[in-house]
Amino acid sequence: MPHATVVKPANLKALWKLLPSISPKRKYLAGGTDLVTGANTGLNSAETWVDISDLKELRGIKETAAAVIIGAGVKISELEGSRLVGRWLPVLHAAIPHFASPSLRNMATIGGNAANASPCSDGACALCAEKAWVWLELKGKRRKLPLAALFKGPKKTALKKDELIIAFEIPKWKHEGAYLKLGPRSYFGISKVSVAAALEMDGGSVKTASIALASVAPVPLLARKTADYLAGRILNEENARTAAALVKAEVSPITDVRSEAAYRREMAGVLLARALGRIGRRGENL
Repeated sequence: MPHATVVKPANLKALWKLLPSISPKRKYLAGGTDLVTGANTGLNSAETWVDISDLKELRGIKETAAAVIIGAGVKISELEGSRLVGRWLPVLHAAIPHFASPSLRNMATIGGNAANASPCSDGACALCAEKAWVWLELKGKRRKLPLAALFKGPKKTALKKDELIIAFEIPKWKHEGAYLKLGPRSYFGISKVSVAAALEMDGGSVKTASIALASVAPVPLLARKTADYLAGRILNEENARTAAALVKAEVSPITDVRSEAAYRREMAGVLLARALGRIGRRGENL
């Protein structure tokens, strides 16, 4: 970050008062694992960096009667050790070991992971499957969106200038979850394909389903047609195969340096079938 000024407001109220006095060419810094790397390579330029890493309003994991609330400034490593995440958010909990490296998980924040708007984001993919909402704030005014609606394209979001992700609200619902990722190596790699599956079970049948995929569309993708197919059906091998075929029609992968589009499409189906099988075996259905 050559020749950049760093400012560090004490709280959100101080931040909003500070904005008129600093350069409009500004970036917001939490963990910095993506932004600082981009700045060092010339991809992200800013005259001022606003350090929001210690804002108390962005910290903490708590619960209400109906939801788990995760502050945008919570580190990925904090999620791994959270009792609430382990109890209520099985897909997110399963995704955490696939998230970069232990050292990066100690730096990266869940809010920064979403704000980066990468199609291969492990955190955003898992949270979409968990039916997460996102809280946004701009100059004291807040609004709430389904997390999937935040993403508009690679590195593009619905955030307005200076609007911040404050927290994620994830509903409490009894479900089983799985997160499978295919990358250049078992861990520490950017995904070629990732599948997040959340199933609310009623005995051997799927009551409701939520399925998200990463690296197979311009944004973290909710596979709504596939999820609708599974709802109300027995979780068996035949229905898992049909769901795998359906999800291949919902994705729109590209060919890049990490993988080819046709391979990604095929593996989206393979990983979904494996995820369903993993959930089913827990209930001795498959």
